[in-house]
Amino acid sequence: MSLLRQYPDIFRLFDDTARIPQQLSRRGAFSPSFDVHETDQAYVLEGELPGLHDKSNISIEFTDPQTLLVRGRTERLHQESPDDDDSTVAKDTKSEGDEKRPRYWVSERTVGEFQRSFSFPSYVDVDAVKASLAHGILKIVVPKKQSQIAKRIEIS
Repeated sequence: MSLLRQYPDIFRLFDDTARIPQQLSRRGAFSPSFDVHETDQAYVLEGELPGLHDKSNISIEFTDPQTLLVRGRTERLHQESPDDDDSTVAKDTKSEGDEKRPRYWVSERTVGEFQRSFSFPSYVDVDAVKASLAHGILKIVVPKKQSQIAKRIEIS
């Protein structure tokens, strides 16, 4: 007998658990998903930031020589589509003169403040880090640095 037939509601538990980050996003904070992989020359981080086009909303900085902090903010733009009409879009119309804004029936997209921190296991070249944002993917390449060279100090 399959697990689905034996425990039909078990998969609802996974769905409810998956919604927790979305519930947190309504409070104004979330943690974007990142893939991190290592090559011989660098660490590569690729994070999902869908809908984020303004690079000024992202900050990337080193908090110490081996810890990278990525933070920023995403916002939902309230724009009416020319294809929308009153029969397909619910709208709040508080009073004349107030801007018409859509009334959401379901709001699952993540918006608000985000922050991720990454610590590297070896020395990195903080001066050669490159970052790009394309199609909602933030890509950060953090080159590895040769281990600190031991230097012997002569006693005079």
